[in-house]
Order: sequence, then structure tokens, then C-alpha cells
Amino acid sequence: MNHVPFVGTVMSLLLWTAMVQVVISQEPELAPQPLPRTLPDPAAKPDLPVPPDGSATLGAREKAGVSRFGKISVVGSNQNARGGILSMAEAMRVQLNKLCNDAARKIKLPIIIQLHGEKGDAAQPRSVVSRIEQLHGQYQLRLHVHMAKGVDHQLLRYHLMEMLLYERGLGAGQVVVDDERVLVKPWLIVGMLEAIELKSGQADQRIYQTDIAYFEILSLQELFDASEKQWREMDGRRPLAFRAISGAMVNSLLRQPKGRPSMAAYLQDVATFKGETENLMRKHFPGMNQSRNSLEKWVNLAMLELGTARVTQVHSILETENRLESILKLRFRDAQGAAVVVGVDRYREIAQLQPAQRHEAVAGARAELGRLSYRCFPTYRPLIAEYEMILREVIAGQDHEITSRLTQLIDVRVRMKKSGERARDYLDWYYITESDVVSGDFTQYRALIQALEKEGLRPPADDSTLRYLDHIQRVFGADASSQRTNRLPIDR
Repeated sequence: MNHVPFVGTVMSLLLWTAMVQVVISQEPELAPQPLPRTLPDPAAKPDLPVPPDGSATLGAREKAGVSRFGKISVVGSNQNARGGILSMAEAMRVQLNKLCNDAARKIKLPIIIQLHGEKGDAAQPRSVVSRIEQLHGQYQLRLHVHMAKGVDHQLLRYHLMEMLLYERGLGAGQVVVDDERVLVKPWLIVGMLEAIELKSGQADQRIYQTDIAYFEILSLQELFDASEKQWREMDGRRPLAFRAISGAMVNSLLRQPKGRPSMAAYLQDVATFKGETENLMRKHFPGMNQSRNSLEKWVNLAMLELGTARVTQVHSILETENRLESILKLRFRDAQGAAVVVGVDRYREIAQLQPAQRHEAVAGARAELGRLSYRCFPTYRPLIAEYEMILREVIAGQDHEITSRLTQLIDVRVRMKKSGERARDYLDWYYITESDVVSGDFTQYRALIQALEKEGLRPPADDSTLRYLDHIQRVFGADASSQRTNRLPIDR
């Protein structure tokens, strides 16, 4: 048998395979294209921050992946981190557009978010830094984020909003001459973030429901003049006042006639405007009288409106218990005409009255129970329904073992209250034990307490909050003499 053709065929196949391998090995490797280098803005201002130390070497050390959505790009780190930050930026862009009633608006200037380093690297003095650069006469907005300690979402949200506001302030062809400052103040950034959270129902409305006079803590002029550094250095109640006034200010502007399109026009001018803040507001919101006093009145009215609780806001167990305790009071007048207030456990005194008087004595409690049922903690609704049935029997002059039923209701409420206290104590314990950094925030807390004492706003000595704090101090072994000087590691 002749095997030469077979051997020749095999040799041909081997030679063909080798040639294919050589061709494949010469194919260029596909890699993400790096972003073009940018030139520094010749009119860059000395107060603009610089990228975190070592960012250039970190960028050159590895090829950076890129994720894009429209003109928003995220460069560096891994796909999951890029995708999460890109989604946050895009969602904020959409929310800002809806807030300004221009949902179809597209970003006109590139926003580039550069991620540096990775978790565990040496921490930088500033983990998030923003810059404005120019490339061939066009502005680029850059946000440098160092990943050494992960991502601080609140800080990132602040700077993403800052970038979006700068994009609106520079993207419409605004002319910026040399040595001219481009600036968006922190109060507007914080206020826009607060307005978005209020619109989405995620804001903490309790800051607007307090009786604190915020303008006595922080004046309107201090709010308008504060730089980012000054804002971050505020302590005590001033950061809370800054947030509340900023949020109320933006919301009061949005509630003006044609407030949303006026806000869009205001944001186009605010970054490059030179002059008093009130003058720019007067230009775009003519319905407001922008004197300093009138602005404070508008802000106070906005706080009252924002502080109004919604029916869908549910009380916690402890809040529900406290409100229920204050509601279960029966009011009537004795034979001498004096007003008498008794607890529901003294229902027999009401049963001796005339039907009209019984109805009047119970009417207030029944109305309050009905309102509480909408917002109480869900497990309290059967209890409230049982109290309602008892009050109806009192009005009718009936007594179907009311005393034993009230005793059972008290037992259930005591158990539920203890459950709520245990849950609260566990969360406090977890928060304290998981903290590993001493931030110094306790010093600010003590300063706040001293300020309250000076202003006569300190709660009474038998206040339930103080009793709870004393209990926590005993649990964690703090004696009475040291509780005023110890620092707790409460940095998240």
C-alpha cells in the first residue's frame, strides 16, 4: 500500500495550521481606547482643586476601561464600579431635567469621571476632586474619585450635582473671559439635591418639622457666601440649618409661577453671574420680592409646607405608643362646671353622665384614634380598633368586661413597646461596636447640648430620652463622672 499521499496530506494540514496561527498571532489585541489628553485651561483659577496625588502615575500604570452613556464617561477601576457610578450620574441627570421641566434636554459638555486606585491603597487627602478643563476651546468637566476607601455616596452625589450644574452653566455657549471665575455655590448644590429627594419621597422631612429657628443659627447672607470648605467645617446645628434653608430656598423658587422653567434659565446664568444672589433671583423669579426679609419669609413658608406630614408616613412603634398614650384621655365637666381630664381606665365616671355628655367626653379621643390609625405602626391597628369599640360602648352606657379588655390591651402594648426599645437598642449597639474611627463628632454633640442649655431648650430631667441615654451609658459601663468627657467612636 502506498502511504505517500497520506503523508503529504498530513504535512499540508500541519503547514496550513501553522500559517493560520502566525496570522492570528499578528492580529492586534482589541483594548479600550484611552480618552484623549486634555489641556489645562489657561484661565484656570488658583482656587480650583487639583487631582488626588499620584493620579497621573495611577493612570499610566494600567489601561483604563471606559463606560459611557451619552456624554457621561466613567474611566478606570472595574466594570461593576463604573456601571454603578454611571447609573447614579445618569439617574441624577434625568431627575434634574424633570425638576427643571426639560426632560428632553441632553448634556452638551463631556463629563468625565476618572476612578483612581483601588480599595486598600494609601488614602488621599481628598477622595473626590472636580476640575474644569478646556480642549480645543471646549470645556470638559472632570471628576477625580480615589477608591482607596471605597465610594462615599453622599460626597459623590454632591460632586455629581456640581458637575451637572456647571454643565448647565457652561453648556449653552456662555462666554467666560480670562481670569473670570466660574462658580456654583454649595447652597444651590445642596438645595437641588434636597429638592430631588423631596420630590422622590426620600428626604427626611423631620428637619422641617422641628421648632428650631434656623435663621438664628445661620443667616441668609452666611448661606449665600459659604464656600464648600466653610460649609464642611460647620459644626453643631449649623450643617442642619444649612441643609434645611438650602432645601427650602430651592423649593420656594420651584413653587413660583413658571418656577420650573425659570429654574432652568436661572441655572444657565448662575455659574457665570457676577453680582448679588438676590439680583439674579429677581431676574428669573419676578414673582418674589427678593429683599432679605422677604426671602426669609418665603423660606419659612416653604419649611412649613415641607414639614407637613403625609398620611403615608408611618410612625415607629415608640412614636405610635407615645401618641396613643396622649390620645386616650376623656374630657368632661363635673357638677360645678370645672373641666376634668381622666384616662380611659376611669370610664365608669363617664358612664354616669347623660348620653349627650358621654358623647362629648369621648368625641375627641375617637377622632384622634381615627387619625392615628392611618399612620400608626401596622401592628397597632387591631389595638386601636379595640379601643374604638370600647369607646362606643362607653357612649352607649354598656360595659362588656371593659376593665379586663383594657388590662389585656395594656399588656400587649407593654410587650410591643419593649420590642421597639430592644430593636432601637440593638441598632445603637451595632452602630457603636462597628465604628472603628474616632471622628470627634461627639465633641460637636456636646457643644450642641451646651448651646441648648444656654437657650433654655434643654428637656426636663425626667425626659424619656435622657432616661434612655442613661440606660445606654450603664449598659456600656460608662459612669456618671466620665459620661461628659468621653468620646465615642461614632464615625461611619
